[in-house]
Amino acid sequence: MLNHIHSILSSLPVIRVGLLCLSVLIVIGIIDHSTGSETALALFYLIPVSIAAWYISRRSALILAVAAASIWLLADYTSGQSYSHPAISYWNAAVRLGFFVITVYLLSMIRQLLETQTKLAQFDSLTGLRNARSFAQACTAVFDLSRRHGRSSALCYIDIDGFKGINDSLGHSVGDSVLRAVGCALSQRMRASDIGARLGGDEFAILLPETTMAGARSFFMELHAGLVALAISNQWPIGFSIGVAVFAVAPATTDDAIRQADDLMYKMKHSDKNSVLFSEPEADSGHNAPLAAAELRRGGVKSDV
Repeated sequence: MLNHIHSILSSLPVIRVGLLCLSVLIVIGIIDHSTGSETALALFYLIPVSIAAWYISRRSALILAVAAASIWLLADYTSGQSYSHPAISYWNAAVRLGFFVITVYLLSMIRQLLETQTKLAQFDSLTGLRNARSFAQACTAVFDLSRRHGRSSALCYIDIDGFKGINDSLGHSVGDSVLRAVGCALSQRMRASDIGARLGGDEFAILLPETTMAGARSFFMELHAGLVALAISNQWPIGFSIGVAVFAVAPATTDDAIRQADDLMYKMKHSDKNSVLFSEPEADSGHNAPLAAAELRRGGVKSDV
C-alpha cells in the first residue's frame, strides 16, 4: 500500500503534489473546526507537511508548515475553545509550528542523504557517469523498449590506449585528470536519452537508443575525433580504441551486447589502435552472435602509443 502511494506521488508533477497537500490541509482544518476540542487532529496536520518535505522541497514544506499552524490556530479560535489566557492558543500554535519545522528539516535531511547514497551507488564519483551496474540496468530497460517497438540501438565500448603509461610516468593524479576530462567530453556530446558509463579503470561505454548504423557512424567518428583532439591539446600520449555494435534487433541480454562491443574494441586495440570499429551483429538467440559486416573507420589523428 505504501509503495503504491509512493509510486503515485513520485510520478505526479510538483505543482500537483503541492495542491494536493494544501487541499488535504484545508480538509483537516475543516474537520478540526467541526469536531472542536473533542478530537485531537494534530498528527494529521503533519501528514501534508511531511509529504511536501519529501516529494517537493524544504522551502515548500516550510511554507506549508506555516499554513498548517495558521489553519490549526484558525480552527481552534473559531471552534469556541476557551483558555485561561488569550495568548495560550497562540503559544500552542507556535509550539506546533516549531514541531512542524523540526520535522521538515529532519525529513529533508534524510531525503538528501538517501539521494546522495543512491547517487554514489549508481554513478562513478570520478567522472559523474554511471557505474557498470547502473549502466547494465539502464541498458536492459532500453533494449526491452527497443525489442518491443522494433527500434535499433548502438552500443560502444571505449578503451584509452596508453593510459597505464600515464599513471606510471606522470602519476595517478594526472591519470585521474585524464579520466575526468574524458568523462566530461562524453557527457557533453551525449543527448539526454543517451546513457554513458565508466565501466572501470580506463574503460567507458555509451548506449545510443534509436540509432542506426549511419547515426552511430556519424556520432562516434565525431566523438573519436574530439577525444583525440582533447589528448593532443593536453599533450597526453594516449589514443582511444572504440568498438561500436549497432543492433537492428535488440540483443537477448545486456551482457551479450556489452560483450560484442567489447570484442570489437579488443580487435581494434590489438590491430592499429586509436580507431573505431563498427559492426552490425546478426540477431540470434543471445549466445555467441557473430560480428557481421564489420568495418574499420580510422580516427582523424593516429596516436604514437
